[in-house]
Amino acid sequence: MFLGVKGPNRNSGLRPIIKDLVNALFVEANKKITMNQKYFIGIDISKGKLDCAVILSDYSVVTECIVPNNVKKINSVLKAFMKKHKAEPDQLLVCCENTGIYNCPLRQSSTDLKFGLWEEHALRIKRASTDMRGKSDRKDAMRIAEYALRYQEKAVLYKQPSEVLETMDSLSKVRETLVAQKVVLQNQLGEAKSHNPELYKILFESYKPVIAIIERQLKTIDVKIQDLLKQNEDIQQNIELMKGIPGVGKQTALQFIIYTQNFTLFKSAKHLACYAGVVPFQNESGTIVKRARISKMASQKLKSLLHLAAMSAVRSKSELKAYYIRKVAEGKNKMSVLNAVRNKIVHRIWAVIERQSPFLPQENFRPI
Repeated sequence: MFLGVKGPNRNSGLRPIIKDLVNALFVEANKKITMNQKYFIGIDISKGKLDCAVILSDYSVVTECIVPNNVKKINSVLKAFMKKHKAEPDQLLVCCENTGIYNCPLRQSSTDLKFGLWEEHALRIKRASTDMRGKSDRKDAMRIAEYALRYQEKAVLYKQPSEVLETMDSLSKVRETLVAQKVVLQNQLGEAKSHNPELYKILFESYKPVIAIIERQLKTIDVKIQDLLKQNEDIQQNIELMKGIPGVGKQTALQFIIYTQNFTLFKSAKHLACYAGVVPFQNESGTIVKRARISKMASQKLKSLLHLAAMSAVRSKSELKAYYIRKVAEGKNKMSVLNAVRNKIVHRIWAVIERQSPFLPQENFRPI
């Protein structure tokens, strides 16, 4: 009895109804849990195959398998898995290490089937692993799956770049390779000319037509990139804004466009500066205080380009040159000051892109 109301009699007809209602609610709750169940798939990628491990949120192993590293097989296996377990694509979280070109089939499969793909830095997964006894592709896949489950809130899902950005990225890589080959050949010619005239004649006859072909190909690639920029006004405008910053040239601006997918992958200037490897981190423990250092877990390409941009900026007539001279005169380490210049360049790049207005040096500002 509750509040003067009699409960159902043992022999009344309400008890079966209540029991059926409870059972129905229980079944519905179990169904909801099943629908929201997430499968964490760890994949160890190699050239010819993918070692896969699938676990649930309670770390129970669902399955382990080996899949050929091509789009057709990956799609087939994942479709069969989702059909067998009655899972939707948004219930899958696939985690793998970023291995470069070997990730391409899995990226394409992620785009085709609409599941979440998380490409993580290999060193982070290694440092987060609690059991490092033994090593095999199968064990690595299980460690990656456990990492995905443990740090799922920090997952950064893969976002496919636009077709224009992918083409620009490919052309840029080809251009970089050709420039490196041209420099190698020219260096050999330069050394031979000054130290071995006879060898120089032989190398010159062989290398001259090759260098000419490389130069023609470089011009062709530059024309193709320029045509793509003309077709995309937003990218062209962002590149022109960045070129107005002292030290930033066309190639540096182009690489920032490619690596940030036209500044859609980062939330702030500090986020981008950390990715570019120009943010110093503290190194302290108790009473031991060491000098802050930048992390190697960064984009080495952007870091090298920013270094060249900073070297150019401190040599030109700009406030960054005055800043560099002033800090070095105060006794600061030259490389530390140069890294501060790199950081300032990143913040300036972010500022002009965010405001969509050109960079203005300090002398252009008038006091009110």
